[in-house]
Amino acid sequence: MRPYDHPEWCARGHRCGLGEHRAHPVVMQVDGVGKVLLTRVLGTNGRERMELTGSAYLTGKGPAARRQVDRTLRGFADVLSTEATLAGAAAAR
Repeated sequence: MRPYDHPEWCARGHRCGLGEHRAHPVVMQVDGVGKVLLTRVLGTNGRERMELTGSAYLTGKGPAARRQVDRTLRGFADVLSTEATLAGAAAAR
C-alpha cells in the first residue's frame, strides 16, 4: 500500500492522520453496566491494532470497588492473552 492509499475499512477524513489509518469506532453498550469503543488502526509501522476505550459503573465503594476493578482488569488480560494465542495459532497454519 502506498502512503496515501487507504484500506477499505478506513474512515478517512479527520480520523486518518499522522500516517495512521483509523476505522469508525464500534460501540458496544450494555445498559446499566457501561460501554466499550473499539477502533481498528493501521499504524505508521504497518501493523494493525485495535484501540479500546471504555467505561463501566462501579457497583460498590472502597474495597468492593477495588475488587471489581481488579476482576475487570484480570478478565481483560485473559481476553487479550486468549486472543494473542488464537492469533498466533492461526498465523502458524
